[in-house]
Amino acid sequence: MKSILRVTLFTIILFSCGKKEKNADVLSQNKMRDVMWDMIRADQWVSDQLIKDSSKNKKEESIKLYEQVFHIHGITKDDFKKSLDYYSSRPDLFRPIIDSLARRKNDFVPTKTHVMRDSIMKQRVRQRERKQ
Repeated sequence: MKSILRVTLFTIILFSCGKKEKNADVLSQNKMRDVMWDMIRADQWVSDQLIKDSSKNKKEESIKLYEQVFHIHGITKDDFKKSLDYYSSRPDLFRPIIDSLARRKNDFVPTKTHVMRDSIMKQRVRQRERKQ
């Protein structure tokens, strides 16, 4: 009886400590990193641009931009959530994603096109303010 109990406990422990299998719904590490990078940039844009416009809701604008990011990458909110849950439960896989995002942020230098886009956006904001 004791040996059956030991074997059962050993089996339970063995399977509970096993790695979670990655299912087909989980984004690859590269795709997850790209999606998260675009979401970080969207958040930054909302922080930089919408802080000047108190009439807009920061959360609503973020959600709109997230939906655009999902559309660009051909995924859904649920795909992202499943992948985030999976990688969050696997620190050995999630850590490299986070580290690469941190390096990417440190290496990111706005190029002339980024500056031009920001300048164009500032112009548009000024024009709207003048009309009001």
